[in-house]
Amino acid sequence: MRAFVTGSTGLLGNNLVRTLLQAGHEVWSLARSTERARRELGDTAARIVVGDVRNVAEFAYDLKGVDIVFHTGCKSRCRGKAA
Repeated sequence: MRAFVTGSTGLLGNNLVRTLLQAGHEVWSLARSTERARRELGDTAARIVVGDVRNVAEFAYDLKGVDIVFHTGCKSRCRGKAA
């Protein structure tokens, strides 16, 4: 299975990417920053896709052939705030 994960450098997304890879799946990881993606996921076989989830046209080509999308991204400042 080929999975596409948004928010791949965050806590949830990072762990999901690693779990999917350990299960033998191909993973495309969406990240806004190449530097952070390399720091967080550079030790994995995940394919890094640089882009912003608010601009799908930026990375639409990378969605071709994807079997499932996991959306784990959130607004940068959402951590620790009550709903």
